[in-house]
Amino acid sequence: MGGTGGLDLPTQRSALGIAPLLLLALSGCGVDGEGDAYIDPIADVHGSGNRLHQLLGPATWLDPADTESLSCASPADRGVYASGLSVIAIDRFDETGEGSLGNYYVEDAYADPPPYSGVTVFEPSFSPPDLRLAQNDVVDANGVLQEFLGPTSGRFGKCKTLPEIGGTLTFRVDGGPAVPKVIPVTDLKAYETARPWLGMLVTLENVVIAKDPSSSGGRYSADLNVGGGIEQADIPRISNELYDLESEGPPLAKDATFTRVTGIVTYFYGFKLAPRSPADFEP
Repeated sequence: MGGTGGLDLPTQRSALGIAPLLLLALSGCGVDGEGDAYIDPIADVHGSGNRLHQLLGPATWLDPADTESLSCASPADRGVYASGLSVIAIDRFDETGEGSLGNYYVEDAYADPPPYSGVTVFEPSFSPPDLRLAQNDVVDANGVLQEFLGPTSGRFGKCKTLPEIGGTLTFRVDGGPAVPKVIPVTDLKAYETARPWLGMLVTLENVVIAKDPSSSGGRYSADLNVGGGIEQADIPRISNELYDLESEGPPLAKDATFTRVTGIVTYFYGFKLAPRSPADFEP
């Protein structure tokens, strides 16, 4: 685990001055200016910090008997430094009109990221403070990793948690578009099978909408057909967390079907797939 194996990213620019260092290396020649140009490889372009899949894993603390999450053995908050994280989405859509935006979604910048490679960065700060990031940038995160049990006014229950990092993002290098991980829609049917994909960019195939969408307080969502055997509250949904799905998205009426739908796997009292734009739907 870990290391930079499998990373496949362009390196045109960097806050660490990688491009100028590379040009300096290329300008050097052999002894007395003769021979081939000397190239000094850039050391550790993707950083020496942890990868997310080294920090995250199965929720071994789940407790079905603890319905109110009052005595959970979930991990304590801890300081982490993770490097080589691809920005796969930035929440710039305030669906509720109450400031419900600002989160970043990042995942390990691998060509084929393993499970547990994604996380929500909750209202990050930036270094330098005027840094402005874009989707596909590769960053480092320095902060606190929390397994959030839910609001104190009503926890998620059964010791289910949402992993989040709060802290500072630093630009590292330009990256290419992340390739979505194709997963079965039934993986979102249970917490244990959905948690590995939390915060990651995934694609669901052969998607069927189970019932007409609902809209309340600005939140717009539609149930996914994942078969029976689960409670209504646990049915995964397509949601408008990242763009105006209700106005700009395709119709999500009952029995609507899509060949593929791509989005970020999120969690808040249930799992959701959050598409980033209309292009994330394929009829």
